[in-house]
Amino acid sequence: MMFQRESDLLISYRHARGFIMSRNRLSRLTFFERLLSGVTSVRPGEGHFISLMLMQIFLLLHAYYLIRPLRDSLILAEGSPEIRAYATGAIAVALIFLIPLYKVLFDRLDGNGGKATILTWIGAFFVTNLLLFAFMVWQGVPVAVPFYIWVGLFSVMVVAQFWAFAADLLNVKTGQRLFTVVMIGAAMGAASGSQVAGRLHSVLGTPGILLLAAALLTFVILLSTHSERSVPEGSRSTSPPRPNNGTRGLSEVLGGFSVVANSRYLLLIAMFVMIVNFVNSTGGYILSTFVTQHANEMAASGAATRGEVFDRFYGNFYSTVSLLQLGIQLFLVSRIFRWFGIRGAILVLPLVMLLNYGLIAMVPVFALVRLMMIVESSAMYSIHSTTSHALYLPVTRMEKYVGKTTIDTFFWRFGDLLYAGMIFVTAQVMGWPVASAIIINVVLAVVLLAIGTAIGKQHRTQTRQNADNLPPELTAPLPDVYIPAGQLLTFSIPDNAFMDPDPGDTLNFQAWTAGGKPLPNWVKFDRYNQTFTVRPPGGGEGQIDVELIATDFEGLSVEARFQIAYGLDPVPRFANGDEAG
Repeated sequence: MMFQRESDLLISYRHARGFIMSRNRLSRLTFFERLLSGVTSVRPGEGHFISLMLMQIFLLLHAYYLIRPLRDSLILAEGSPEIRAYATGAIAVALIFLIPLYKVLFDRLDGNGGKATILTWIGAFFVTNLLLFAFMVWQGVPVAVPFYIWVGLFSVMVVAQFWAFAADLLNVKTGQRLFTVVMIGAAMGAASGSQVAGRLHSVLGTPGILLLAAALLTFVILLSTHSERSVPEGSRSTSPPRPNNGTRGLSEVLGGFSVVANSRYLLLIAMFVMIVNFVNSTGGYILSTFVTQHANEMAASGAATRGEVFDRFYGNFYSTVSLLQLGIQLFLVSRIFRWFGIRGAILVLPLVMLLNYGLIAMVPVFALVRLMMIVESSAMYSIHSTTSHALYLPVTRMEKYVGKTTIDTFFWRFGDLLYAGMIFVTAQVMGWPVASAIIINVVLAVVLLAIGTAIGKQHRTQTRQNADNLPPELTAPLPDVYIPAGQLLTFSIPDNAFMDPDPGDTLNFQAWTAGGKPLPNWVKFDRYNQTFTVRPPGGGEGQIDVELIATDFEGLSVEARFQIAYGLDPVPRFANGDEAG
């Protein structure tokens, strides 16, 4: 559109003045929120909440990785590798009895207090246990076996409570956006805890490490109430109402198992989690077999001892996995969610596993096995972990807490038992080579693809019941803008110009000239604050057509056009000579 008349210029100038007044500030996102925008889409006001959740999961994982080395050192010092293996199996048995007790606790606490209540109670229970273990170790009481089992329960129970709490706080769209950021805190907490555990043990000793972990976990509990209060209104969850069918008897005895059994969606997730852990554990066995062969070759040649090869390999392996995991979490996970959604993200790990073991079956060499297991482990602890937590966003509170806890504890550990049984039968009884384990993993990767596809369909159904993805809308046309040549004008897009009907969704803005060409160098657009800064060249007149596109997290978009014109007149005049006000 060309400005043909001075009256047109006057209207546009007045609109521009209103344009400026409608948003007379230069910042919508805080500096921290701008940093987070490099990872995922963030809404104004979410930065404080994210910082609290990052701190919680960082401290939680840091505390766990401080005490994890203690379980192995204690049980090997007081027992043997065989006792360690028996204690690992005892963890799954203990969970059979623990899950019904957890559901009883959830039934008593649900509806009493805020959403942080369950996390607070479970956290307080484990803090008390840590204090008790610290006292017993200080007194010289043998605690190796019960502590080993306890750490196994702690590692799955407390982490499951945190992610259930996070899913309970946020609506579906917000959780899909922000879980990718929160997982960064988990990765950093695990890495930092592993790095300092050995150094702190030499200073504090075992009782001191346990007391430090108890203090960190206490801080996590205290932060949970603040996290709940800090969720912005548009990001909050509207949890589906808990069904009250009055069922008692057997369902009360079975506890969380009945919650999983009554939901096809949760059953599919339980099967998926169990097989994923089975395949990954079998992959660890395959890797260790090739590493052992490599160590034997190095020892035979006199290049290094077996112990040196093992220490060097696994040190490099886990450090590489940690770095690659963090890189994937920072730069890839959010984009996978945006491009393919949960339905696509859940298939990434099965596809990686299929490629991994398919290549190893065809080219069973040590270098390839090492490379592919690094890729699989990194994908598992980044893309898969984030996706598995996001699966619970659209379900009921009962399913978020009891169902997730049951799946993340018992069914995950049951995959370990299946793996141990398979290795015993194939390697010890049947005497099959490691190639048999590789073929089994190839078949199970195909099974995971089928189950993952079914979960994606069910997730879509669950999400539609909560909130379907709708495209953003242009609710108010953008007025044309006039500015005198050579002058500076800064204006922001009105808040009511664009609207996304999906609760918790965000809009990302981009601006071009008509036809998709870049803006001229005298027009700057701040996409974080949706602010234009314009200084047209002096001594002339002209105009450009600006195309502003707003895109939601899943890629749906709407566009608006307006014109920026500039001229020699500082204030446009009517044809009769009266000045514009």
